[in-house]
Amino acid sequence: MKILHIANFGFNKQGAHFYCTDRKISAGLIENGHFVYDFSFRDMARMGTVFKTKKLGANWANKEILKIVANIEPDLVLIGHSDLMSPDVLKHIKQSFPKTKIAFWYVDPLYLEHKLGFIKAFSPYLDAIFCTTAGEYLSKLKQPHLSVGYMPNIGHRNVETLIQFENNNTDKTFVFCGVVYKEPERETFLKDLANALTQSQVNYRYYGCFEQAGVYGKAYYKVLAESKMGLNYSRRNDVCLYSSDRIVQLTGNGLLTFSPRIPGFEKLYNEQEVVYFDDQFDLARKIQFYDQHPEQAKDIAQAGWQKTRQSFNAKRITQYMLEVSFKQPLSENYEWSHEVYL
Repeated sequence: MKILHIANFGFNKQGAHFYCTDRKISAGLIENGHFVYDFSFRDMARMGTVFKTKKLGANWANKEILKIVANIEPDLVLIGHSDLMSPDVLKHIKQSFPKTKIAFWYVDPLYLEHKLGFIKAFSPYLDAIFCTTAGEYLSKLKQPHLSVGYMPNIGHRNVETLIQFENNNTDKTFVFCGVVYKEPERETFLKDLANALTQSQVNYRYYGCFEQAGVYGKAYYKVLAESKMGLNYSRRNDVCLYSSDRIVQLTGNGLLTFSPRIPGFEKLYNEQEVVYFDDQFDLARKIQFYDQHPEQAKDIAQAGWQKTRQSFNAKRITQYMLEVSFKQPLSENYEWSHEVYL
């Protein structure tokens, strides 16, 4: 098929976010044999005005999409997070090319209601929606004319390239890379954890919080390449199947990965593939345990790495997205297929 992929590829980041979802989706679609034309909406919007402001240039970018659709006549228009797109663009595509399917993917948590207005505005013209949130939040998006499906975070063997469970030359035992935005519970959790790890003399590092600079691009991978273990901890961890893409960045690079008990998440990763914890004190104890039992740590890290490569790779997940978008029978018993509303 011919696929127009409209997302925020971040050309203005100069590759610092090369491991983000948009490029993995395009790569997976290509691996499945399709032609993919990438359109970076925010970057094109900035190009549309001398002021280099995406909001002022959004109208120009919307018109560019219609030109591309007229030239390519894609079988599928796939949209990710392009909140500055006009719903009129999708309306025009549906009217002019009724055989073209339109699908939308979203990896931010759905409980942020103030961010979802544009999805609702797009929905009359969509054939499918995919989100990394499941359960009640996902089911609310279902409408008679469109399918809704859960989408796991995506890994890719040429992006997550490290094999840390085989690396015996790490100089950090445990890392967390993430920010704290005026979130008292998250801040307390991380401070308590830091105190407990200091007392047990575990070599740990935080990046992006508590006045420690964040790391991106090659610098982020350098940190991962120096570490044995990592923490998957999102701003909320009580939403069905929701996690940030940190889960695949850690497991996919072979680090022993610790995660809170996210509702339903054991359907994706079982307790032999990641280490689940109940609170910061339970986490500190388990970090110390696996630091002292490297063979057990290696077994779990390797199993998590294999699960990400086998189950959550870009080729497999984009094949699933195409099957749902075109209302085809699911070709596999996907671990998350109970969260598909056709």
